[in-house]
Amino acid sequence: MRGAVSSLTILLMFVLGVSIGGHIYGLRETGEGLLSSLFGLCDMGSGVLYLFSRFAGLAVNERPEQATSEYGSVFLMVAGLLNLILALDAFDIRAGRKA
Repeated sequence: MRGAVSSLTILLMFVLGVSIGGHIYGLRETGEGLLSSLFGLCDMGSGVLYLFSRFAGLAVNERPEQATSEYGSVFLMVAGLLNLILALDAFDIRAGRKA
């Protein structure tokens, strides 16, 4: 049950981020500085969702004219970071360090 709720939360955050104009960063986008590479690492935490959106061309282009684009980018980054945190939590449960 916990895994299903977590997966649904990550999926909804990702879909909401894309739908309100978020931008998925890559590791090689250094035109904006090194901070955009860090944003790329956060986005890559989404795993399959990140790969699917890159190959499908979703949220690849920035849309600064859209007022909610920054919020969408933050939703995408938080979805990736939440996925990484949940993966570490699952590892700790499997290793017996957490009940």
